[in-house]
Amino acid sequence: MTARSANIPAIEKATGLSWEAVTAVLEEAGGKDLAHPVLAETAHELFRGRVDNAGWWAQGAAVAYEQQIGRRVPGQRGDGSFQTSVSKTFAGDPDAALAAVAALLSGREELAGVPYAEAPRTSATEKWRYWRSTMADGSRVGITIGAKAARRSEDPEKSTIGIQVDRLPDEDSAARWRAWFRELVKEL
Repeated sequence: MTARSANIPAIEKATGLSWEAVTAVLEEAGGKDLAHPVLAETAHELFRGRVDNAGWWAQGAAVAYEQQIGRRVPGQRGDGSFQTSVSKTFAGDPDAALAAVAALLSGREELAGVPYAEAPRTSATEKWRYWRSTMADGSRVGITIGAKAARRSEDPEKSTIGIQVDRLPDEDSAARWRAWFRELVKEL
């Protein structure tokens, strides 16, 4: 058994169920022998009607359970690869945030010592702005930017910049990317 997932208190608060109750249902269903999709469906049935977006919470519960039984470690995906993320609040609207990210990354031939496999690309929807690239080692960097809700109408406009790196081979790679992006976002 590994340590409790950091997500467990949020799952308990959202669903109104103790983690012990959730675990009991998963174990009664054969949890240790179940694949991730079946664990998530079992949790979804338990959460349905208790919480908005029960499927999302069920995915989190399945991951937390898999971490608890030692099937995966934090940051590890179901396929065995790892991911990491960093976020930053930016003073400005999403278009300004995307422009700042693009300017910060412009002219680079690599990120965290890994060359690009393809040129970075940007895209936008009404609500979101994106910066993406596949790296030479097979990892993918995705930056998602959205408006941050103001607490008061007179507050200045802000955006949230979320950076995620997927398809990493191990925890050390995830830690190295996270540290690299934490330093980089200080420049925004």
